[in-house]
Formats: sequence, C-alpha cells, structure tokens
Amino acid sequence: MSTPVHAEPLLAEFPEHTYEQWHQAAEQLLKGASFEKLLVSKTYEDITIQPLYRSDDIANLEHRKHLPGSASHVRGSHHGGFLKTGWEVSQELVTRCPAKFNQIALTGLHGGQTELNIPVAGLTPQPAGASGPGLVLRNLTSAGTALADIDLGAISCFWRAGSNALPVAALYFAAAQQRGLNLAGLRGCFENDPIGDLARHGSLDAGLAKRLDHLAALTAFANANAPHIQTLVVQGDVYHNGGGSATQELGYAIATLVSYVDELQTRGIAPATALQHVRICLAVGSDYFMEIAKLRAARWLVSKVAAAYGVASPNIHIHASTSRWNKTTYDAHTNMLRVTAEAFAAVVAGVDSLHIGPYDEGVGGGDEFSRRIARNIHIILREECGLDHVIDPAGGSNYIEWLTDQVAAKSWAIFQDVEQQGGILAGLENGGIQAAVGGVCNAKLQNIRRRKDKVIGCNMYPDLKGKKLTPPTITAPHAPSAAASSCGFQPQASSTSAALVAEAIAAASNGASTADLAAGLQAQPPAAPALTIAAIPQRRAAEEYEALRDASAGFAGKTGTPPAILQLNIGPSGRYRLRADWTASFFEAAGFAVDGSQDFSNVEEATRAAAFSKASIAVVTSDDATYQETVAPLATAIKAARPDLTLLVAGAPGEHEAAWRAAGVDHFVNVRSNNYELNQLLLAKAGVL
Repeated sequence: MSTPVHAEPLLAEFPEHTYEQWHQAAEQLLKGASFEKLLVSKTYEDITIQPLYRSDDIANLEHRKHLPGSASHVRGSHHGGFLKTGWEVSQELVTRCPAKFNQIALTGLHGGQTELNIPVAGLTPQPAGASGPGLVLRNLTSAGTALADIDLGAISCFWRAGSNALPVAALYFAAAQQRGLNLAGLRGCFENDPIGDLARHGSLDAGLAKRLDHLAALTAFANANAPHIQTLVVQGDVYHNGGGSATQELGYAIATLVSYVDELQTRGIAPATALQHVRICLAVGSDYFMEIAKLRAARWLVSKVAAAYGVASPNIHIHASTSRWNKTTYDAHTNMLRVTAEAFAAVVAGVDSLHIGPYDEGVGGGDEFSRRIARNIHIILREECGLDHVIDPAGGSNYIEWLTDQVAAKSWAIFQDVEQQGGILAGLENGGIQAAVGGVCNAKLQNIRRRKDKVIGCNMYPDLKGKKLTPPTITAPHAPSAAASSCGFQPQASSTSAALVAEAIAAASNGASTADLAAGLQAQPPAAPALTIAAIPQRRAAEEYEALRDASAGFAGKTGTPPAILQLNIGPSGRYRLRADWTASFFEAAGFAVDGSQDFSNVEEATRAAAFSKASIAVVTSDDATYQETVAPLATAIKAARPDLTLLVAGAPGEHEAAWRAAGVDHFVNVRSNNYELNQLLLAKAGVL
C-alpha cells in the first residue's frame, strides 16, 4: 500500500533512524551505566528480552505467513476469531450438594456463564493431596437434580471427573437421553488425564492402563455418537502451579499429548480421531506477554504434532485457568486485579474457554459475590472492551510475534528432550521432570525472598490491618455404601470399546449408582500394580511469607501485641523519609509492627528510647551523612544500656561495616538483603518462631 500524498510532508519531519542510532542514544541517556544490565533481561524460560523489537526481527518467522484458523493456528483456532462463537465462560462451580450446584449453576448461567465447569467428587478412595470437594453424583436422580432446568443442548459441560470420567459420562449421557436429546448435539468435555493426575498427586486411584483403556472407550463412543465432546485432556497447569516456566508447562503438555495419542493408537483409536477430541488445559500467569505467547505457541505445537501423525491440523480446544501460583490469602482482594490481567492475556491469545478464579479460590472459597466478580470480568472483556470483535489482537506486534516463536522453539526442545529420555511417563518416574520444575520454582522463590520478584500485599506493600482468608467449613456427605447400591454392573464389552460406554449408559438409565458403575469398571480388566512417583507439589509464591505472617499473628494472639521493631529515626524526617518507609515495609512483610512515629535529634534521645522500649529489635534510620557521625556512638550506647537488643542499620555500610559491627550493629538492611531470611531470623530472635 502506498503512503497517502498528504502524509508525505508529515513523515519528512520524522526521518528514519537506525537501530544503531537508537542504541547509541540509549547508552548516552544511561550516563555510563550498563545497557545490558539495565535494559536487557532474561526470563525463567531462558529467553533474553531486549528493550526494543523491530520488523526486521520477525520478518522471516514461519507462523506469520499463516491466517487465523489455518496451518499453525497461532493466530487463532477459527477463521473468524471470536466473531462467531466467542470464548466459553467456564467458571468452576465447586460444591458437593447437587441441589446447591443447581442453584449456583442457574445463577451463573443467568449471569453470563456459558460452560458449566464441574469438579466431581471421587467415587473411589482419593490419593493423598487430592484436590478439594467436588459435586457428589450418586445416581441418575442426583444428576437430574444437579442439572434441573438447564438446557443441556445449549450449554457446554466440562466434567472434571478424573478416573471417574466414564461413570460420570454414563450418568450425563443417560440424563440427556432421558430428556429426549440427541447426543450428537451435546458439547463439553470429560476430563481424564492420568499422567497429569500422577504428576499432581504422585499416585493414581486406578491403574494407568485401566484409565487409558477407559479413555479409549470414551473417545471411541464420543467419536461415533457425540462428536463435539472432548475426551482427551492434558493438564499443563500442574507444572505451572508447581512453579515451572511457561516453556516447561507447554513442553510437558505436548509430551503428554503425544503419549496419549500413541497409547490410544495401540487401543484402536486412530490419531486423526484422537486429535479431534483433545482439550489442552493451561494456566495463565502474571507475565502478560509471555502468557500470550505461550497460548499462541500451544496451538502451533499441537499442529506440529498433528502433522507428525499425518493429520491435517485440527481445531484443538485450548482451555485456560488463571494461575493459582501467584494468589495470596492475605490482602486477597488484590487477586481480583491479578486475574483481570491474566484473563485479558488469555482472551488476547484466543483461548476457547476460560476459568477466572474467584479472589478467594486459594482457600476453597467462592461465594456468590466472588464468583460474580470473576464472571463479570469475562463480560467486561467482551461487552465493554469488545475483544470478541477483534481477530488475533496480538497479531503484528513485533515483540509478541518474536516471543511466540521463541516460546514455541524452546517448548519444542523440552518436548524433544523428554521424548529422547523415553517419554513423559519415564521422565516423571525417573524424577527428571520434577527436578527441572523444582529448579525453576526455587529460582522464583529466591527472587521473591529478595523482593526482586514482587508479590503485592505479601513481600511488598503488606496490609497489616487486613484479615487472612480462611477455608470455609465443609460438611462431607455420607459416602454411599455397597448395600445401598440399586443394582450391580458387570460389563461384557471390551474395556477399550465404545460398547462399554453404551453398557454403562444403559446401566445408569436402569438405576445403577456411580458406585456400581465404578466398581464394575474397576473389575475389568484385573487391576494393575500401583504406580507411585514423587509428586510435583502445587505451590503458591506467597506461601513462605504467609507462614511468617501466620506466626506473627499467632504471637499476637498469645501476647496481645504483634512482634515489634523500634525505628530510631535520627534527624529531620525529610532526610530519610523514603528510606524509613522502605524499611518499615521491609519488616511489615513478616508481620512486624514497626514503630517509627518519633524523630530523634541526637544519640542521647535515641538511646533513651531504645532503653525503655519493649521492642527487642531496633533499626537505625537516617541519611548516609548522619550515619557517619551517629551510628558508632549510638550503637555503643544502646548495647551498653540493652545488650540483648538486636540492632540494625537501614542502608549499605560500605567501608564502615567492620567499625559499626564492632560498635554493636548486628545486621544491615538494604536492597541487597534477603528479605525473607532476615525477617525469619528476626522473628526467631523475637521469640515468634
């Protein structure tokens, strides 16, 4: 396209400049500081981020040649983006009671929810560390109660059923048939990801081979009778919420997908069939551009997998959930802000369905208020931001296009490494994947402890007046006993055939309970030996700091006051106010009450205050010039009056460190201090830990 004539005079006033000229100008503005150290950064994915990206950086990228809904699918799963269908508002609805579920489901549907996201309680003993409560489905009657007045032909249902996917599917299909619905019109998914469950919990509540058999049977049935139902689910979020990187999450998810396609192929399910019933579940974290790139790259890598099996690139359903890793239980309303940014990234990246966690999700909460706020974020992004009217809004951004290519390449390299080691299951069994995820997790935690990575309301800007979220009280329903079963279920069909699902549906329609169905399916074929590995712990970035806050709160409950630190402010406030505020926040992150209400004009006043204070810790705060005159005599006087007092100085001591320590200074607090470790040490000295 030629430049409009009227624009030429304007452009002439802004001559083009080379990157080298920009780089030189940037270095001049830095006044001798290192360009590489200040403007170039490296991510946890081992990707080096430059401060500026140009069209030259993306000129030869393969995926830029592809249109939305074609080839790599980087630019979206559909030709028209969200213009035709939009993304599914897929809020998790967590409750045990079928009647309560029906109530909150109808409220959600009337408020804009479009997919019922349903965690289901276990029908068999759960492995240690299994997720919280889910919907209790005992039989067709309870399923009917849960789904009363819900148009199953119009609403997608995402059943988070794990090893019980087949019994739950039988109940759902039986309920649909009872209403006269054609199964071919149903939409949704049955989650059965044994490898993901193994990584999350360290063991399986049913043998791996058996779960794969049932995965094959349900896939075969869906392909023949319910083509819009997904049965092959890959949970990448287990790696994200274990502290892993974006490329690890994506690389291990692709490795899991390949494992399932191979396993189903040995059970008679062709790759082309399997790939039509896939749902990839990924988390969306706080690194906004990285998460956009990851979700775009996910579609690209699935298309590469499909091509390797000789399958035309399918429309793979990408389901996203806002991260649990970065959520806090103190100052928890900040979680609303976090999920808003995460949801925006997910929608910009073109996800097919999205769960936005309520702000109290981390403690198993979720009342109508928190669910409504989370649900309305979807509505604002759609109705007020108009993101459903834009096809690939991230497309053409030099940085995002470049980053998408980088994430795809590094994730593919991780996948290839897993394959060379024998596949995803071998990687989990030998502990290599756990070690890799743990390495990134530890690096993140170290940066959080040093406040290089900031968690607002946790290691930065804590709100000491706020209350911590507490888990709701949950009354567990009575488990159905064997005697309560209405009829037995003894399937005759092969454990991998669609006929097995048809038998289970018929049994459910005739009154078989979920316990009957589960027991019958467990008995065929014989149980395999238990599989146990080291689990990937599901972590939150704020956990360590919340433990410090909990300890301080417990101390306050016993003594009547929180652990205290006396701030000895020397001289006029204007000289040190920023340093004093920074220092107070440093210690408040652990729950300390910092008393910095008074300024002291000289050493004698400060010494007197320290001598009569009930605090066992004091920190001297002033400007560097004042320190040279006051720190040594002040430390000497304070230690003479109170030898037991732990004394710190706010700032870097430089060449004075040895002399000041000799005078009585115990520690220094500054930007290089490990915030977590120093606070932990001081809490121990204060008798809190």
